[in-house]
Amino acid sequence: MRPLIRPLARLWPRSIAGRNTLVLIAGLFTVICAGVMVWWLSVARDGPPGSRFVFETVASVAAMIDRLPPEARAAALKGETTDAFKLVWTRSRPARRLKRRGWEMRWVARQLERSLAARGLNTVEVGVPADSPRRRARAVEAHLRLSDGSWLTISGRDQMRGPPRPLAVLGVIVVIGLGLTGLAILVSRRVTRPLQRFSAAAVRLGTDVEAPPMDEAGPTEIREAAEAFNQMQHRIRRFVEDRTRMLAAISHDLRTMLTRFQLRADYITDDEQRAKAVEDIARMREMLDATLSFARDDAAAEPTTTVDLSSLLQTLCDDLADAGRAVAFDGPDRVTLAGRPVALNRAFANLIDNAVKYGGGAEVGLEERADDVVIIVADRGPGIPAERREQVFAPFFRLEESRSRETGGTGLGLALARTIVRGHGGDITLEDREGGGLVARVVLPRGADG
Repeated sequence: MRPLIRPLARLWPRSIAGRNTLVLIAGLFTVICAGVMVWWLSVARDGPPGSRFVFETVASVAAMIDRLPPEARAAALKGETTDAFKLVWTRSRPARRLKRRGWEMRWVARQLERSLAARGLNTVEVGVPADSPRRRARAVEAHLRLSDGSWLTISGRDQMRGPPRPLAVLGVIVVIGLGLTGLAILVSRRVTRPLQRFSAAAVRLGTDVEAPPMDEAGPTEIREAAEAFNQMQHRIRRFVEDRTRMLAAISHDLRTMLTRFQLRADYITDDEQRAKAVEDIARMREMLDATLSFARDDAAAEPTTTVDLSSLLQTLCDDLADAGRAVAFDGPDRVTLAGRPVALNRAFANLIDNAVKYGGGAEVGLEERADDVVIIVADRGPGIPAERREQVFAPFFRLEESRSRETGGTGLGLALARTIVRGHGGDITLEDREGGGLVARVVLPRGADG
């Protein structure tokens, strides 16, 4: 059973709207089909409403004519002939041939033969004239042989009708099914639209804490969830603002203390000790600036615009190449996405600088895909052990153990780059490069402007 179930499972919709639509269509279509089939089977057996009465009336008239003497039949036929039925009595068999054309006519012929046989009349032929056009297929004729050997021809139009053809019934079911499908799709989309807005708001919050609040509309449960979501967003925004103000106050106090230390260091008489003290103060100032920049994330307040990623990466590579660094860029001339240009510039500058500093050079590549873009920053350096690749993204973690400002850095470059990239809905991974070296792979969604 499993080999049969698996292909069917792939057809099962993944979205709530798709599943609701499928369930609604299946349920309604089943009910409609069952109702139509029950109706059609009933009609196929008994005929449309009133048809049995018509057949019985025709058979009664034929039986009455059969009982009358020949000289009275002409007068009786005049009284029974109407616009709906035409009756003609002849002493010899009619020359016109009849044909049972189509499913409906064959059904009518069977019903009429049955009614006539119940009154002892033998039906020679029932059908439509062989030379009549198809558009007159409902003009049924019956040639009856009466007990004395004479013949009665009964012609009827529209009154002697059968049930609709099976193909017509199938067409009705198809039309109803299409209508139900459209209705189910409309209802499902309307029901799931608040969930789609909720999902979009959650995605926006993940990349922009200043995003506008979610519209509190829809069913009661959705409105309550939207209200809770907006409250959560407000608390997060307030927390970030409080943290930023706190960091600004700490920055002010620490900078004041560092200025005092700088002034006091000038009074150290030992030149070597004074130089060391000044270097330590400068390093502390650099670490303070890097820490505040990382924690505050100034780019978070930067508006999102359309960024030409090709131009941004090409400019970074050209600047480093002009400075004598081994940096090259390979990619399309223009690739755009929705993002914050200053933040992205900072993130890729950190990645390329790391490749140049620790790998001796950088090869930057850009690949454009349907829903995202992939940026590759590769080098031929010593690489990073697999077990430590996640650690290097932690703030202040450095593989290089030197305390030198030139070689050690602050340990915030990769952490800041990942924060910015994840703030855009993407991610950074580190991989071994074939032939030696390291590859930093950045995947960014294209966004609305891609």
